[in-house]
Amino acid sequence: MKHRCKRIRCGTYEYRGYIIQSVGYYNPEHRVCWEAHLPNELWADFHGYSLKEVKLFIDDDLDREYKL
Repeated sequence: MKHRCKRIRCGTYEYRGYIIQSVGYYNPEHRVCWEAHLPNELWADFHGYSLKEVKLFIDDDLDREYKL
């Protein structure tokens, strides 16, 4: 099943119940960092260097829960 990512505002997306945000440029790695968290939570559940990578982490985690 394919899931769609909904753009909320610049650098912020909603995907499968998670809010994905661009954290900013990480100078030592010379990359932009992204993190995902559930709404109304203060800590991030997933971190990555691209929106696509964070979406893959979310899919992997949620699909693993459904198989158990």
